[in-house]
Amino acid sequence: MKKGLLVLFAAHSGAGKTSIIRELLKKNPGWQFSVSATTRKPRNGELEGKDYLYVDKEYFEAMIRSQKLLEYEEVHGEYYGTPSDPVYKALEDGNIMIFDLDVKGALNLKKRFKDDSVSIFVEVPDYDILRKRLIDRGTETPEQVEKRLSRIPLETAMKHKFDYVVINHKLYDAIKLTEETIKSKIKEGN
Repeated sequence: MKKGLLVLFAAHSGAGKTSIIRELLKKNPGWQFSVSATTRKPRNGELEGKDYLYVDKEYFEAMIRSQKLLEYEEVHGEYYGTPSDPVYKALEDGNIMIFDLDVKGALNLKKRFKDDSVSIFVEVPDYDILRKRLIDRGTETPEQVEKRLSRIPLETAMKHKFDYVVINHKLYDAIKLTEETIKSKIKEGN
């Protein structure tokens, strides 16, 4: 029977993780995306059920109490969490599921699904690039940009715990390397 694989991505804000994930999913239509639940408001162009499950704080806390989340975290004043049912189904069905997580969430899932996962940290060659990307994105206030940048020391201290670190110097190269890494891991497991 084909074995499922959870691909756990984490990165500094603005490192290009979401761009890499979108391209991987486009190039590999059979792969699934784990839709996280969050209490934050949708950004421009984000869709309910595709990018996130947008819920209020009370609903999210009810999910915690009823153990419907594999992991959750409060990041930048908002809750983010991974609903459990779709993950177990993907593994059971032998599917590849991609996750867009913060560092702690990725490491929690890595520990929990040690034999069924691969963890990838997306890095950039220069932190000034991160600042510029976050400002250019235009989705956060200057205070929110600084709040996101303030997590860099924590994230950097934990990146060595990931199976792979991909440096996103050029997006196309980072996508290619990441896809090759995932496909080699799939071959190992089957």
